[in-house]
Amino acid sequence: MANKKIPVSANLEKLALKLKNRAELFIVGGYVRNALMGFCATDIDIASEISPSELKSLLKYSDFKVVDKSKKMGTVLIKIGNEEYEHTTFRKEIYDDTGRHTPDITEFVSDIREDAKRRDFTCNTIYYSVTRNRFVDIYSGAYDISKKRIKCVETPSFVFINDGLRILRMIRQASELNFKIEKSTYNTAKQMVYRLKDISGQRKYNELKLMLEADRKYENSRPNSHIRAMEMFNDLGIFPTFYVPCNKVKYTMLKSVKEEDRFIALLIDIVNAVNPDCVDYYLKDLLGSKGLCVGSKNLDYCSKIVCGYFDALNRRGNKEYFFKYFDNFNVIREYLKYTNRKLYERYNFFYRYLLNQKIPVRIKDLCIDGNDIKKAYPKIKEKDIGDILKRLLDEVFENEVENEKSSLLKEVKNIDCVGSY
Repeated sequence: MANKKIPVSANLEKLALKLKNRAELFIVGGYVRNALMGFCATDIDIASEISPSELKSLLKYSDFKVVDKSKKMGTVLIKIGNEEYEHTTFRKEIYDDTGRHTPDITEFVSDIREDAKRRDFTCNTIYYSVTRNRFVDIYSGAYDISKKRIKCVETPSFVFINDGLRILRMIRQASELNFKIEKSTYNTAKQMVYRLKDISGQRKYNELKLMLEADRKYENSRPNSHIRAMEMFNDLGIFPTFYVPCNKVKYTMLKSVKEEDRFIALLIDIVNAVNPDCVDYYLKDLLGSKGLCVGSKNLDYCSKIVCGYFDALNRRGNKEYFFKYFDNFNVIREYLKYTNRKLYERYNFFYRYLLNQKIPVRIKDLCIDGNDIKKAYPKIKEKDIGDILKRLLDEVFENEVENEKSSLLKEVKNIDCVGSY
């Protein structure tokens, strides 16, 4: 490593030279780790003993723009052209009694050793001086990289007690990099999984998404490394901290699907493991604001696909099924293929028939809308219009009335809730 030189852009060299008289500027983290392995990451994290306020002062009349990211953490973004670096002032951290990831107190320091001590794994704790082309490797991270090993910088209990998220980062990085996990690090993580209960659902979801993409992260990532990550979930007993009331999930669907379908596949496998009374209710609990916080739009989409899959397995009637899932069936059917070919063929045949014959299955397929009804029957209450349209759709589907504007408006008179209008 003594003769190794990490590729550094001209702009980053320029930044380091501007700060040279005040302090030495280091690249640290994944960029250094990956460069030592022969490939580069896109994100560059830099660090020095310079505080954010002083950094702003030193770069005030330069081409570099400094934007605060976290004043408490001493983190700023430094931008120039299309390049961006995240600079963090050397710091020590003091945590509260939870494992909630964010330190309770931070203190800026000048000692690089103190800064290294707060980090997670040895492979991420190598500092590279931009101006002096030297490495500072306090925890022998280069050796662990050569051994393809994830190992905590300090005792594993010290690392995990302060920040439960590090357990998920351990799994993800081991899977992405095709590294093994040092025995005491792994065993201690298993004992301290409970620290994940204090991590926000959003952070858990973000890490989970990255794990499901682990096999395509780097050049040396192995096929099916996302399955390795999920198998560690089972072995470590992580699922209960992810709002899943069981310790193990069988990854039948996850092992079968294409890359872009993995999260839905995992949800299907989870539902099979949990076997909830109501799939829709459980998914809203799992993915909602008290769970993984996936966002309302994503939650609605996931629920429709997963519920559509299980409703097909439960052989829901064609009309009722496609009234509910027609817009999403082109996605749902891909999951059915892996489980029940006969059901897939049955529902897909009917789906193709509806498409080819242009049979209305959605309110928007009708030749009238609420405004047409209101105009023709001004005394009809607004709250009844939705029910009227649903009734009309049902009658058109059953071929009891023609999907034509005048016929539909005439039929409105025969609907119960219209009464004497």
